[in-house]
Amino acid sequence: MNKEYYGKLIYELSRHGRRGASLPDNATPDALAAIPSALLRKNAPGLPEVDEPAVVRHYTNMSANNFGVDTGFYPLGSCTMKYNPKINEEIAGYSSFADLHPLQPASTVQGALEAYWTLQKALSEIGGMSEFTLNPFAGAHGELTGLMVIRAYHESRGDSKRVKVIVPDSAHGTNPASAAVAGLKVVEVKSLPDGTVDIEALRPLLDDTVAAMMMTNPNTAGMFEHGVKEIAEMVHEAGALMYYDGANLNPMLGIARPGDMGFDVMHINLHKTFSTPHGGGGPGSGPVGVRKGLECFLPEPRVCRRDDGTFAISDDSGESLGSISATLGN
Repeated sequence: MNKEYYGKLIYELSRHGRRGASLPDNATPDALAAIPSALLRKNAPGLPEVDEPAVVRHYTNMSANNFGVDTGFYPLGSCTMKYNPKINEEIAGYSSFADLHPLQPASTVQGALEAYWTLQKALSEIGGMSEFTLNPFAGAHGELTGLMVIRAYHESRGDSKRVKVIVPDSAHGTNPASAAVAGLKVVEVKSLPDGTVDIEALRPLLDDTVAAMMMTNPNTAGMFEHGVKEIAEMVHEAGALMYYDGANLNPMLGIARPGDMGFDVMHINLHKTFSTPHGGGGPGSGPVGVRKGLECFLPEPRVCRRDDGTFAISDDSGESLGSISATLGN
């Protein structure tokens, strides 16, 4: 590669009089007259003048500067991003998936519904939950959905005074943001010097106004919260629920499950732990799982399997928090 050439800005390659294309002159006097004079340029915009090969080389060179699937292990930066194999992109693009209409009769999309249902069950096993929904559009949307499930649970019991969510000071920024959007008040709990939750600081915060506690494990500092079982017991004794932020689920896979630690609701960031487009490449997804007894509050519609082994789309749960996305999400 000629670095002396390709390292230059396109303005440095510009030469007066060069053209990369020949465009028709559509600027008729009548057309210009219709444009207010204040919006007309007095001088030419000063665009670079280069030939067509220079334009192609310029943009090809610019694309090579991006850090992507073909040029590095991690296509994007933070949040323990995982490599997205291209075969997964190809499968997602199969016409059998991509060309389906979201309102097709269930009898015509049994294969797609089976794939959806099987993934729900797989995520439930991984998370130690009873049921998952794939409807949320992203991780933060999953957080909001999970907190809406928690609110629906408390409201179903007539416990309307539970309006607080306890969030560690090391939590992801989306935690307090999601709680606020869900109409809940954020209460911060301090961490110990090693980055884990200060259990003694947590005790006085737990009362009958607390709806839930949100935790990430391992936490944002990279520390495993060894006191999570005790924390879960304390939160449950106060009548509140435990919410698991799945941002750092990667190191837990096959070793520990949030449901076994006492978490009642969780979301999984597919772009972090599994494989899905991210960073403008969309569409994203933030599945939400719940423990036994909370399934009825999950958003509709839901994919279920009938007794005869066929699959259907259900939207008749009277306690569901309702729809949070177009049909079954992305």
